[in-house]
Amino acid sequence: MSQSTGSSNLGRYHESPPTTEARNVSGKNTFGGCFNSNSSNIWTPNRNVDSSMGFQRVSSTPKNASTPYRQGFGGQFSKWRTSTPMTTPARHPQQALRLIDLENNASSPNTLNSSTRSYKCTLPIWAGDGEGNVSDSVTLPDVLANDALVEFATDKNGCRFLQEHYPTESDNDIHQKLFRKLVEDRAIFLSLCCNMFGNFFVQRVLECSNTEEQEILTEHLASDLYNLCLDKSACRVIQLAIQKLDVHLATRLSLELRDTYLVRLSIDQNGNHVIQKIVKTLPVSAWSFVVEFFADDDNLIHVCQDKYGCRVIQSTVETLSSDTYAECYQQRVVLLRSLMSGVTRNCSQLASNEFANYVVQHVIKCGDAMAVYRDVIIEQCLLQNLLSMSQEKYASHVVEVAFGCAPCRLAAEMMNEIFEGYIPHPDTNRDALDILLFHQYGNYVVQKMIQICVLGQNARDQKQAEMYGMWLEKIRERVMRNANRLERFSSGKKIIEALQSMSFY
Repeated sequence: MSQSTGSSNLGRYHESPPTTEARNVSGKNTFGGCFNSNSSNIWTPNRNVDSSMGFQRVSSTPKNASTPYRQGFGGQFSKWRTSTPMTTPARHPQQALRLIDLENNASSPNTLNSSTRSYKCTLPIWAGDGEGNVSDSVTLPDVLANDALVEFATDKNGCRFLQEHYPTESDNDIHQKLFRKLVEDRAIFLSLCCNMFGNFFVQRVLECSNTEEQEILTEHLASDLYNLCLDKSACRVIQLAIQKLDVHLATRLSLELRDTYLVRLSIDQNGNHVIQKIVKTLPVSAWSFVVEFFADDDNLIHVCQDKYGCRVIQSTVETLSSDTYAECYQQRVVLLRSLMSGVTRNCSQLASNEFANYVVQHVIKCGDAMAVYRDVIIEQCLLQNLLSMSQEKYASHVVEVAFGCAPCRLAAEMMNEIFEGYIPHPDTNRDALDILLFHQYGNYVVQKMIQICVLGQNARDQKQAEMYGMWLEKIRERVMRNANRLERFSSGKKIIEALQSMSFY
């Protein structure tokens, strides 16, 4: 799911940040800057009492959980392939083996954080032209003969050279020799995946691989998949692998993440792209464990409340609710129901969060298969706390979207809740509409009410049109009564401007 940030006609931004797609994974383009010429604690209201002005409201929330399992690998390999080391030496989960001393023989360990890598040229002296470029006389056989593949792959210009000259035909002798050299040492292969330049060469090799080569690449990537997903450079390799490998191999990679800590992966600035690529690309059977993991309320809330995690949940919801004619749709419906149960149970808390509110907005705006969940959120969450949520910084965005997307029946209930659902305060005699008119966030809700009332007057159903006209008149009359006071506040001026712009003031 891709969602662009936008604003309502009345001027406030309330849509989700973009659900960023995978990077550098197109099979039709070259990879990154080394190849292209122009390179390179939100308070949650007590739901037992609406404390805004002494108005009473009620609601509640339960929990459940599930435990995932893991599936391993198998398969037969050719003779030369069995000589490839099948295990990676033990190390701290956040570290990668040293590839080569690229930083002036520094003794510090080389970690999976590719942003710390040196930009120093690693080309051998014999291969350079004196200006850091690869000499015109150098060929791929020269690279192989001098055992210089690593030096070339980790250099900006050397990596470009390898990509440009790498034979695409898998039966080509140079192609086979380069591939064998690349994968003969798994530790070096994994370090190249994490290298700021080397990862682009690995992507090129992956894109041009045949079935047997894909098997080998899958085994190598699976040996340290979780840490590769968290690396800035290697996550690009994993995304391309998910997209380009045969489905059964890409599914193997996906299932390797089953027993990992999916919360961290989902909220990581790199890992979240991998999860989204899996969800958008592979059959639901390859990532159903992700939805099962989010069935636990603690996991769901943690991910929803993160700026990257909220995008993962939105992508998952969108994929599960799309393509109603697909063969796997019934399986997706079951998973969607499980995921949405958690969202609706925790709707009030999510709607009040800086990032999780985007998830609730997304559910409300999806329509079609999501309409039933939209209605549940409005009836069981918003209508029970409409005034208090309209006065919250983030929840007020959700209320605005709900007013705009609610079916006529629920829009009427929301309007009546604002107009008549709250007893005026005994001391000030102010009702809900008075409060929202003068509130820094609530005034946006009133502006939205004005907008949908104006649009509703054009409804084909005469009764509906009259109903929207009646609501608009109520708001106009209240604004006129309080015009002098409203003009002294920026929020009040916005209400007046909203009516003026629609020629109803």
